Amino acid sequence: MNKFNFGEEVLVIGGGISGLSTAWFLHKVGIPFKLFEKEPETGGKISTVELHNSQLDFGPNSLRDRNGEIRQLAKELSILDDVIQISEAFKTRFIVRDAKLQRLSPSLGSLFATKIVSGKGKLRALAEPFISGKEDLDGDESVGEFLERRLGKEAVSYLADPVFSGIYAGDIYQMSKKTVLPELARYEQQYGSLVWGALRSKKEKKSVKPMVLSFRKGIQQLTDAITEKLSEHIIYDEVLSVQKLSSGYKITTEERAYEAQKVISCVPAFSLGRILEGFAPEVSALLTDIDYAPMLSTQVLFEKGQVDMQKNGFGFLVPRKENLRLLGAIWKSSIFPELSGENLHHFTLMTGGAHDRNVISDPVGEIEQEILAEFSNLMGIEEQPSMIKSRLWPKAIPQMNVGYEGIKETLSGFEQEYPGFYFGGNYRWGVSVPDCISGANGIIRSLA
Repeated sequence: MNKFNFGEEVLVIGGGISGLSTAWFLHKVGIPFKLFEKEPETGGKISTVELHNSQLDFGPNSLRDRNGEIRQLAKELSILDDVIQISEAFKTRFIVRDAKLQRLSPSLGSLFATKIVSGKGKLRALAEPFISGKEDLDGDESVGEFLERRLGKEAVSYLADPVFSGIYAGDIYQMSKKTVLPELARYEQQYGSLVWGALRSKKEKKSVKPMVLSFRKGIQQLTDAITEKLSEHIIYDEVLSVQKLSSGYKITTEERAYEAQKVISCVPAFSLGRILEGFAPEVSALLTDIDYAPMLSTQVLFEKGQVDMQKNGFGFLVPRKENLRLLGAIWKSSIFPELSGENLHHFTLMTGGAHDRNVISDPVGEIEQEILAEFSNLMGIEEQPSMIKSRLWPKAIPQMNVGYEGIKETLSGFEQEYPGFYFGGNYRWGVSVPDCISGANGIIRSLA
């Protein structure tokens, strides 16, 4: 591993959560750096707007802190007191089946009672421990094919499909099992069953209790806090190219050129593809070809008297078989009441993804009315909202489709061939904010 020389400056490209986290961990260990961001503001797809005393998160709405890393970061940034733990309502979730909200319980035993899956589908899913694996367990396959083998088609259609569409905005019959579900793939390989593997893993004690959280000013409070602490190191200028020197690298921006021994890229794959076009055309083409699914995040506020919340929970997801445009909804004021106006019900509606790329071209107002009608019908709402506001992310989430492990291997090979250049970001570390923070922390710890 090519270690950092503590006297040498590192150049970080990209000011989203990956780049900001990388910069923060460099700052912590005392390595000088510059961070480049082409937009007027940092944060990337973490975006919070305050309206009507409500924090409208147009990117991620919550963060799952699996190992305390986010809370530790918040402590270092002096915003630990602003961490808000999600309410108990988040444990209750719903799936749409036959145009009705059906409760989804996290326990395996509740599978018997749910109306989401038919009796026949339940029996097939419960037979999972007795289903033999395929011959080539080392090979890749789609998440959909993998889970169909283990759980049956109906469970995949009404459980796995909406869940993975909600997380990855993708097509489960394209997503890579080895990249997206490495742990479940290991369960099948090691224990012959997902159920037995899950039971074994539960016995492993975790040193820190996981927490789902937000901040009093929304998720953007996290990126704003890092930006404030590191403001003197941030250069708001677009990186146009990277060039290999006899020793180190030169990056050229719109304003000038910079040289350094180490460069860490944390911009999206398609952006880095353009930057590397002259230096590494093959890797440039590989990065440019990584597919990104679009997402439209729509924030909706209703007066409390307009909505009869007979159900309480995290929200609901919509299987594709329901033939709705809406992918799902988060009941924001139920899970984080502190982030919503006192007399308001706050909902986040999601649409787009790999199956609905027309969100990029269709008029936003028309999409809003279409998904609002679907949402209101499912929720039994007859009134119009007091506010509706959307933000489109044309390239929201990288699609880690079958064969993606080969892409990651190529990137690792490039890093070995060109010491001092590092790939970071959600296409490399994982699509969630915690994945990006962990990835940044890991690379700095391994190289410091």
